[in-house]
Amino acid sequence: MTQKRGARAQALAPRLLLFAFISLFTLGLGLLALFDGIAMLGDAFAGTGGGDRNVVLVLGGLTTIGALVPFALWFVAGWALLVRRDRWEW
Repeated sequence: MTQKRGARAQALAPRLLLFAFISLFTLGLGLLALFDGIAMLGDAFAGTGGGDRNVVLVLGGLTTIGALVPFALWFVAGWALLVRRDRWEW
């Protein structure tokens, strides 16, 4: 029983390191895009976006929605690496 548990822990360690590495970039980029989109929306609603208020409003909305993509990728990567636990053939 303990040998199986040790083998599982050894197999899980590289997956956790890979997931932590993926998390660093995907969540960082997602947060950056989210804050940038919110800032653009704030500028558009405050009227400080210049003469192209509609453009800034649309770009802010698209950037905010696009920020959800890295979070979705992070969720799928976590599921594939930690829950599914199948070997991937390259």
